[in-house]
Amino acid sequence: MTRTLNILITGANGLLGYHLTRVMGDKHKILATDLQDHSLTPGHDYLTLNISQQEAVLAICNSFKPDVILNTAAYTAVDDCETDVAAAFSVNARGPQYLAEWCSQNGARLIHFSTDYIFNGLNGPYKETDTPDPVSVYGVTKLAGEAQIRRLMDNHLIIRTNVLFGKGPTEKASFVRWVVENLRAQRHINIVDDQYNNPTWSDDMASTVKQVLALGVTGTINYGGPDYVNRYEFARIICRVFDLDPVFIHPISTERLALAAPRPLKGGLNISRIKSLPGVPLTPLEKILTIIKETGY
Repeated sequence: MTRTLNILITGANGLLGYHLTRVMGDKHKILATDLQDHSLTPGHDYLTLNISQQEAVLAICNSFKPDVILNTAAYTAVDDCETDVAAAFSVNARGPQYLAEWCSQNGARLIHFSTDYIFNGLNGPYKETDTPDPVSVYGVTKLAGEAQIRRLMDNHLIIRTNVLFGKGPTEKASFVRWVVENLRAQRHINIVDDQYNNPTWSDDMASTVKQVLALGVTGTINYGGPDYVNRYEFARIICRVFDLDPVFIHPISTERLALAAPRPLKGGLNISRIKSLPGVPLTPLEKILTIIKETGY
């Protein structure tokens, strides 16, 4: 029988945090934290926490004494990071450092979530052993967070992922919902056709985290969906599953969007290592979208 663990989940009001809280809460004692003054997923203990504030991290960890910390908290506004550099480093690098320091001193495990944006996007999908070369401030800060964790502790797991999507209380701006709602309203939308990733379902991701925790996996591992597509192809698949008219979707290059932060174009993650583990879900993209459609989009 698996013993009950104290699990601290940071960023619990986000999409991944929500699903981790839901999946982990059936067997373990959960303390969920986020920046808001209330939980968006009631039914568990909740506290406000900014992981970039060291004293607040120490106070909550010393009180709750987690066996495991699942760090989903991050500054993820990629374009804003280009001008809000100090805040991005504070959350994405210093925050993981403070969590890792507490874990290393108290014998706890840390599972931290990173991104394919640590790579330059010239030759994806990327393996765990490929050399990082971020092209944006966001990518630089996420890579710095990884480095702090490795420097401070051995009993950690860094899970890199990409293009997370799914249903939850904070997914109003998700790519799938955005495409569906615009096309149902017969609004024309531009979708980039030169950014490649393997979209990751939040439900599968949460189940995978639960499995790799039980298996005691450490180090660095990639997790993403089994379908490697560009955003335009992703939108076309959404159209097909939801019976929408693709005439309203128009391909566009990333360069034409003139975004503040460069994007890794041929990004995504090689998931060979995690596919070799037992019990890891890898649901095909069309099946995921069918499930989402049937449950009320």
